[in-house]
Amino acid sequence: MLGDFSNRHNPVRVRVLRVPPSLALEGIDLRPYKLREGNEYDLEPQVAKVLIVWKYVERVAGAGGKKSKK
Repeated sequence: MLGDFSNRHNPVRVRVLRVPPSLALEGIDLRPYKLREGNEYDLEPQVAKVLIVWKYVERVAGAGGKKSKK
């Protein structure tokens, strides 16, 4: 079905390793997420990717049971 993006935008389960010191990172406003160290969140893939690259979060097993390899 054209325009159906539901399969491409599944949330990514992450655990916060450390809270970013700024309210925005690479143009993404982080305020709505209220990130706390040690907590787990289901984030949009683009948000999760930026936080993973900057090592603020790590991916954890989510509903699909998938976990990234180290």
